[in-house]
This record gives sequence, structure tokens and C-alpha cells, in this order.
Amino acid sequence: MSKAEIEKTIMEETKDLSKDNLIKVLDFIHFLKTKKHRRVRKEFFEKKPSENLSDLDQISLVHLEEEFANYKELYPREE
Repeated sequence: MSKAEIEKTIMEETKDLSKDNLIKVLDFIHFLKTKKHRRVRKEFFEKKPSENLSDLDQISLVHLEEEFANYKELYPREE
């Protein structure tokens, strides 16, 4: 099952839930996200500072690549 199919199924399955149950679903989603962030933080603090710096460099590089994707097409230079 693809991610899109899973998302669609979740939307369909939650349509008829009460407000209280929707809040519980939302709480569970927040729990899952928090759990992931805790694991990432734990891994970060278990590393040596130099390892963390190289990770940050890689994260920054990925962020910049995403930020400037299709830059030339989005902002063509007039010459």
C-alpha cells in the first residue's frame, strides 16, 4: 500500500468518528511525532560533538538543496 493510499484510508476511516475520538487520533499522531523527535535527540546527544557538526552540515546541505530546487525556473534572470 502506498503512502497516498494509507493517507486516503485514514481520512476515510476517521470521517465518522466523534470529536472525542478524533482528538484521541490527533493525540496519538502527536505521540508518534514526539517519539521520533526523542529518538533523534537521544542519538544526537550520544554522539561526539564533531560527529554532530558533520550531521548538521549534511542537514544544512539537504535543506539548502530543497530550498533552491528549481530556482532558475522559478526566478529566471532577464538578460
